[in-house]
Amino acid sequence: MTEELIVLLGAREIGRVHRDAKARLTFTYDGAWREADEAYPLSLSMPLAAAEHGPGVVEPFLWGLLPDNEHVLDRWAQKFHGLM
Repeated sequence: MTEELIVLLGAREIGRVHRDAKARLTFTYDGAWREADEAYPLSLSMPLAAAEHGPGVVEPFLWGLLPDNEHVLDRWAQKFHGLM
C-alpha cells in the first residue's frame, strides 16, 4: 500500500510526500512547480534541481516541523493514533 500527502504553498500544489509499504517517505516536486519562474525549494536540503528526495532528507525535515516538547508529542500520539 502506498499513501500520499499533497504539499501546498498557499493554494498551489508543489509536490507530494509518499509513504510506501515499508513506511519510507519520499518527496517529489510537481513538475509545473519546478519549472515556474517563482519556484523555490521547500527546504534547502531539498533543492529543485532534483525532482525526488528520499527518506534521509524528508524524514528529518518533517520531524523539524513538530514541536520539541515531548509531552505535546505524547498527547498528539495518544489523540491521533487511531487515525493513522
